[in-house]
Amino acid sequence: MKQKRKLEGVSILTTDAEKRIGLYAIRYLGQAGGLVSGIAQTNGSDTPIGFLSRYAEKHIGIQKKNYFDELKKILISDVRSYQVINPIDISNMLFVMDTDKEHDLKCNYLLPKRDSLVIADNKELLTKYAQEIGLRCPKTFFRIPAREIRELCRSGLTFPCIIKFRGDSRETHWRPEERYAIVNSPKELLSAYQRMHEIEPYPIIQEYIRGQGFGYFALYDKKRNLKAQFCHKRVREYPVLGGPSSCCESTFDPDLIRTGRRLLESLEWSGLAMVEFKFDEVRKQHFIIEVNPRYWGSLPLAVYSGVNFPVLHMLSALGRDYAPVLEYKLGVRVRFLENDIKAIVAEMRVQESFRKKIGLFLEIFNPSVKDGLIALDDIGPLLGRVFRLKSRAGI
Repeated sequence: MKQKRKLEGVSILTTDAEKRIGLYAIRYLGQAGGLVSGIAQTNGSDTPIGFLSRYAEKHIGIQKKNYFDELKKILISDVRSYQVINPIDISNMLFVMDTDKEHDLKCNYLLPKRDSLVIADNKELLTKYAQEIGLRCPKTFFRIPAREIRELCRSGLTFPCIIKFRGDSRETHWRPEERYAIVNSPKELLSAYQRMHEIEPYPIIQEYIRGQGFGYFALYDKKRNLKAQFCHKRVREYPVLGGPSSCCESTFDPDLIRTGRRLLESLEWSGLAMVEFKFDEVRKQHFIIEVNPRYWGSLPLAVYSGVNFPVLHMLSALGRDYAPVLEYKLGVRVRFLENDIKAIVAEMRVQESFRKKIGLFLEIFNPSVKDGLIALDDIGPLLGRVFRLKSRAGI
């Protein structure tokens, strides 16, 4: 007898099907038996990546310029056709909350409190909050007028340092590598700060932590009980000085868990979150870098390791009880081949040892490392990505 899947027949409306994190929702929820309708912002001829998944039961494309007006109509008129709403991006989360408050949608979803979400999504507010409750963050400078930038060096700023957008702007979408600038001198600092300040006023300036990146993933239910957790470490990232992980590995670290839980539980968290850390090689301590209060790019690693956050998230949204998932496989690796090849090539260029160069090159062909995008039962998104790259290359 075929075992019933955990979300068999559950109708789910999920957003952000044009993004990789939206694809994750569609794929993992569909694999668990969910009947998934995907909403995507469309702006051109490219098919949203989530619509290429075999698990997308229904495609709802909305022109970018009319997106929130059309989304509101769907939420008001059609939402009761779905058992769960799954807004992925922060702007969609806030919009669902506001629309529910105004129109009483009477539909299941699991999101943090609005105030907590706003703090977690804003690097300035989060850093101040974490420091106030005694957690370690990089030394940070806030709300510095451009004319005072040159004086920061006298206030303890060292180089290299990093400038980051606070995250208030929802008008512009930046690729991960566009959200920050690493600078090595006062002159570079002033130039980069002025450029970023024009896009979003008063970006934050932080000391640059040299060391490996780590993450603590967690899911809390509506009663704010911890229902799932997971730790990972970055093996490689691209761009190599501070981009998203191109290869990562499951790990277990009590310090990450203790610090991550303290932060999220002090915010009275419900729903999903990933607390990002860096381990300082000199001070031998983890420092909180940011929080992703939504699906995150390395999510497939947790799923391959035995913690299926999207499915558990929907079960908690539905109010279903299950045993907390707090243990998982260790040493599992996942990569994103396109970026990982770029990261490996970049590391090979600076690596002096020929033997280590060969070792890095062979990593490209390591069969034990799983891919975060490729799924043999859902090949459409991969084929779409290949065709899109060929088209851009003029092949």
